[in-house]
Amino acid sequence: MMKIKALVGLDSKQEKERVLLGVEKIFFESSVKRTFKSPEEREAFLHKYLGWYAKNYPEYFFVAIDQNKSVHGYICGVPDTTKHPELSTLHPWFSEISEDFLEYQAHLHINCADVARGVGLGSTLLNVFENALRGKGIKGVHLVTAPDARNVGFYDKNGYKFRHDFLWNASPMLLMGKQL
Repeated sequence: MMKIKALVGLDSKQEKERVLLGVEKIFFESSVKRTFKSPEEREAFLHKYLGWYAKNYPEYFFVAIDQNKSVHGYICGVPDTTKHPELSTLHPWFSEISEDFLEYQAHLHINCADVARGVGLGSTLLNVFENALRGKGIKGVHLVTAPDARNVGFYDKNGYKFRHDFLWNASPMLLMGKQL
C-alpha cells in the first residue's frame, strides 16, 4: 500500500534525505534533459524544478512511498506564484503567462516512476496537492508543458481544461489550468 506524505511530515532528517534522493532519481529519469556541462549546471536544474519548492514549501511537497520505503512519485508546488517574483528568474516564461496567474495562481511539478505510471498514482498525487490548496482557499492551479507532451492527456483527464499556448525561445509551450 502506498502512503502519501508531505516533506514536513517525515520523521527525521535522514528519512527526508533518503526520500529526496528517491525523488531526484525519478526527476532525472522523467526529464528530457539528462546531460549537463557541469555538476553546477545539474544542481541548478534540480533546484529550478525541485529544490526551490522543497526549501520554500515543504508542506506542498508530497511523496508516494510504498511499504518498503521506496519512492514512487512526487508532486510539489507553490500556492501563489504572484507572491514570488523570484520564480520568474527560475522560469522566465512566467512573464508570458502572468495574467493567467490571477485565476490559476498555484503552480505544480509532478512525476512518477515508470513502474507507477498508469495505475492512478499521478491522479492521487494531484488530488492530495489540490486538496491542500483548497484548504488554504486557493482558487486555481496551473502547470506548463509542451503541447505535444505525453502528459497533456493525463492533465486533461484530471480536469486541467484551461489551455494557453505560447512560444518561449521559439519553442511551443502550453499552460494548463484548473479551477479548484
